[in-house]
Amino acid sequence: MLEASRLSLARSLRDVSFRVRSGEVLGIYGFMGCGQLELARILFGKLRPDGGTLVVAGDRRTFGSTAAARRAGIAFVPESRRSMLFHQEPVYKNISISILDRISSLWLKPSRERAIAGRQVEQLQIRPASVELDLGMLSGGNQQKVALAKWLSYPPRLLVLCEPTRGMDVGAKNDVINIVRDLRGKGLAIIVLSTEPETVLSLADSIVVLKRGVVVREFVGEVVSKDRLLETA
Repeated sequence: MLEASRLSLARSLRDVSFRVRSGEVLGIYGFMGCGQLELARILFGKLRPDGGTLVVAGDRRTFGSTAAARRAGIAFVPESRRSMLFHQEPVYKNISISILDRISSLWLKPSRERAIAGRQVEQLQIRPASVELDLGMLSGGNQQKVALAKWLSYPPRLLVLCEPTRGMDVGAKNDVINIVRDLRGKGLAIIVLSTEPETVLSLADSIVVLKRGVVVREFVGEVVSKDRLLETA
């Protein structure tokens, strides 16, 4: 679904290469400041690399904007939910915002927004199960589910998740992990970028380890321990 070759960006990344297939989770692990955040933003068109190439579903692409990445079927959930969600707005508006151009012409139809959001709330088991509540009334884990629901309504072919379980309690982390596994089972290609080894180890089919902007190791088809992952990074 996506192949990156020799991506470079100033002092953040150097010759980073990897690939991810449909129905697969690629984990990109490293300590804070390793270049993960910059890499995620390149994949979603927020940053333009100084060098390297991206091939999406067989087509070489250069994303000049996030809109171009969206058109290619790429979705991005950043490390900060506050940067992509509206806490003073109801859940249904946060979910439907990514598809407003598809469900409205001249006038918005709140009833259709609510129906679409309701299906996502049920599918992802967002609690409380009300599309009318302001987002800020939900727990961090349920807000993360709303962030996922926003894109799953689109839907994407490749989902890029930055720190998807950071700052959550154990129950919420398990919920998000199960959702990601379910999406993988449905054929979605997923890239998980995280500084939390447990998250990467619980989700990834293969793991790329970044250190100071360089790929120092790739684990494919082997059992990796937490200690080994930490040692490599």
